[in-house]
Amino acid sequence: MPILEQEILAYLHQTLGVSVRAAAWDGSARLPAFLTGRYRFAMMDLMGRDLLLLLDETPEQEPPAIIRKHVEQVRAKCTAPVVYVREQVTAYNRKRLIEQRVPFIIPGNQMYLPELGLDLREYFRTPPPSKQRFRPATQSVLILLLLDQDARETTAAALAPVLGYSTMTLSRAFDELESVELAESDAIGRERVLRFSAQRPQTWERAQPWLIDPVRARHFVNIGTSEPAGLRAGQDALAHCTNLAEPRKPVIAIGRKQWSSFREVHPDVELEDRETATAEIEVWKYEPREYHVPGLVDPFSLYLSLQKTGDERVEQALDELMQQIPW
Repeated sequence: MPILEQEILAYLHQTLGVSVRAAAWDGSARLPAFLTGRYRFAMMDLMGRDLLLLLDETPEQEPPAIIRKHVEQVRAKCTAPVVYVREQVTAYNRKRLIEQRVPFIIPGNQMYLPELGLDLREYFRTPPPSKQRFRPATQSVLILLLLDQDARETTAAALAPVLGYSTMTLSRAFDELESVELAESDAIGRERVLRFSAQRPQTWERAQPWLIDPVRARHFVNIGTSEPAGLRAGQDALAHCTNLAEPRKPVIAIGRKQWSSFREVHPDVELEDRETATAEIEVWKYEPREYHVPGLVDPFSLYLSLQKTGDERVEQALDELMQQIPW
């Protein structure tokens, strides 16, 4: 029996206390070649229910939205629930698979089988739920450190001129990051030095419960030549980074103070509904900043601003965007 199937059987026996049988599925000939070329298939009997395992042993994982499509295509040729199986999947992609309602088993880590009422995971893989979300300043600090590959540690004094916050505000941000165990700090002389507790990808994954949507408000306007100086955001920015089609109107991200100043200078700017507007302005809770791509908002904030659109095209583009992060 192949190693991955052995790991599944051992994992199910360890977590559920059941003995499981699995055998090669003889229906794969009815599937398109691109599916049979990527996956192996096995039928498994789990507690009296047949499950068809979609075994992915390829080096690169497909985005969760694509995996969902593959599962649906296989399900059309089989009456049993189809379960995606891979030896390792990041916490970020496991979360997205659950959002896509894709049943999966990651041996030794997590299984999500909604049709059987099972959602089991290692308790230390997911941060405990929190009623509090990050303050805007805290999220700004986190994102700056995630994107600065050269920064191993930082201080409030170093961040203040970059982010525009007072050292007191940044000290509270440090407290928040430490309180959820994403970072730790030491006093070196008169400075408080902050550093991540884990590698950047793990820090991003563990931060998910506390992250906020950076967008405070969206305004649809006819701006003509009065476009405010800001950064491209929303689907406009996402289209610049991925294969997503460009929207019909630009999306501009600015801070709250800049929006107030813009309205003072252009009090007659016409507020419109979504369909008749010539531009969409996002007013952010923290100052939008460009990082690796000039003129565009940072990729983490972009992801957070679009993750709940419910648009499959956007979800696929967000998967593509996150794969571009230079960890």
